[in-house]
Amino acid sequence: MEKTNLYSVSIPPMIKALENLSGLLDKLVAHADSKQQSWQQPKMQENALLNSTLISDQFPFITQVRIACDNAKGAAARLSEIEVPKYEDNETTVDELKARIQKTIAFVKSVKPEKIIGNEDVLISLMYWEGKSLNGFEYVTEYLLPNFYFHVTTAYSILRANGVNVGKSDFVGELPLK
Repeated sequence: MEKTNLYSVSIPPMIKALENLSGLLDKLVAHADSKQQSWQQPKMQENALLNSTLISDQFPFITQVRIACDNAKGAAARLSEIEVPKYEDNETTVDELKARIQKTIAFVKSVKPEKIIGNEDVLISLMYWEGKSLNGFEYVTEYLLPNFYFHVTTAYSILRANGVNVGKSDFVGELPLK
């Protein structure tokens, strides 16, 4: 198999998307604050957005963020053949979610490119694949990136559906235009 720079096609884009996701959380707070009524319990609007879904059988916003973080840290660890850090799934506030995102970014950035580049053939198995695996290239291109962006997109869409002032530029972020 021809060698691919799996680091460049996965890690920096996920870091950028996580940073953008953190920015979406800032917009969530601004929106919730603007809708909060004086008679409501503090943070009621914020909590409603964090627990909102697009449809009843889908995970809420807060879980979408957790899973996006899990995808990023899991990919960095699996592709570099180190243990995946375990995070408690106990975030209930924007500040806690932002801390999880920052912890994830810090971990992902700690994995050096040379630990991932050239690992197209490393076998990766996840517990729900029932003893089956993908090689590193297949994992990144067929599973990781589609799954990661599914959860980031769903988080974005939940906010958008709830009237939070977010647009494509919040999802895409800044471009390195020349």
